[in-house]
Amino acid sequence: MPLLWENLAAQLDSVRAGGGFDYSAWASPAAAPLQGSREERLKIALNAIKDSGNTQMIESLNAALEGREASFELPPLESGPEAFLKTLNQKAF
Repeated sequence: MPLLWENLAAQLDSVRAGGGFDYSAWASPAAAPLQGSREERLKIALNAIKDSGNTQMIESLNAALEGREASFELPPLESGPEAFLKTLNQKAF
């Protein structure tokens, strides 16, 4: 165990002692970023997922294109001790 701590301390010292690191290689994406306006990029994203069946993502993109807040019809979520006990009872059988 002391060897691990010595190794970590040595790595931290080398990081602190080292000069600046060139992060530009990490910052450059492999492919060119999408060009165009926000609306064009949203339309491209909508076309890409329209057949996926992900209704929440589709609604979110449609709302962004229309300039409104997305409205999701989510089922009611049970919570609290009753829901926990109900889940335990269902798993017992």
